[in-house]
Amino acid sequence: MHSVTPATPPGPVVDMCDVVLRRDGWRAYLGALLRAAPRYGVVFAPRFAAIAGRSAREVVDALRADRDAAIDELAVIAAAAYDPQERVAELERGDIVQVIHGGPWSCGAGSMNDHVAEIARLSDRFVPWAGVSLTDPHAAVAEATRALDVLGMTGLSVIPFLDGVDPSDPALDGLWSLAVERGVPVWVHSGQSFSSSPMSVSSPQVIDRIATRHPDLRLVLGHGGWPWVLEAVALLQRHPHVYLEFSSHHPRTMAAGGSGWEPLFFHGARSVRDRVLFGSTSWTHAQGPAAVVEATSHLPIPSDVRTAWLRGNAAPLVARRQRAIA
Repeated sequence: MHSVTPATPPGPVVDMCDVVLRRDGWRAYLGALLRAAPRYGVVFAPRFAAIAGRSAREVVDALRADRDAAIDELAVIAAAAYDPQERVAELERGDIVQVIHGGPWSCGAGSMNDHVAEIARLSDRFVPWAGVSLTDPHAAVAEATRALDVLGMTGLSVIPFLDGVDPSDPALDGLWSLAVERGVPVWVHSGQSFSSSPMSVSSPQVIDRIATRHPDLRLVLGHGGWPWVLEAVALLQRHPHVYLEFSSHHPRTMAAGGSGWEPLFFHGARSVRDRVLFGSTSWTHAQGPAAVVEATSHLPIPSDVRTAWLRGNAAPLVARRQRAIA
């Protein structure tokens, strides 16, 4: 009689994108977002209203009347609603690991990267990635190096629409080469934004140019590239080190007919099954990450595919935080 080797249990859920901050961090993050792209204040007013005990109209009116004062108030409210210590407890209950993203913006005595690196020390459930600005290629390399060497961050993230910069500009090749040399992945905001920058700065075609010049660079398409979902899938098919995560898009909405996510459900269960990742950006849904994980049960995909998207596929990208994954 032959013994049966038990199957290796799947690792934790890996959430590739969330924001976990204290008050100064929320002030820096919301300030950068709402000053560069004020329309986000309108788009996310219902989410802010849900935690502020106000109507969406009141949130919008406050931002229009005195944006800086409104940002300060929203930072206080968000910090109270999304406490980092409470988040750790939720992640432990749900067996979730979260990539939490920093940024280059001033925050307290340092930058938001310093702020996020400090929060990540609370728990190995947090995987800190450093946000860098693309406006100055040399400064981007310097900040990425500092974040990796001094702050202990384990990945990078960029938001082209906030910088108004095409990330495929060859002037930025030094940043992508650094990521390859250091073996760290890079999250790139992809798809729609509500800024005045052209949508093209975050299109799959832009990422294609980067991946073609840097074939060993591990890239994560943040927010899934919507509305260019079919093009994003083709990008993953072309480049074996490009991944996609769908944070800020709620699974229930994704599953609805006409959402535009149908190509992901089809090809994500087949040719790119091993490179689709889960992401929440949970504050944009006004609920915790565990609830967003649960909502993925509504996605029209087989259960084994759902498990791969939630758990196995992202493990190599967060391997430097092995204690949380063991």
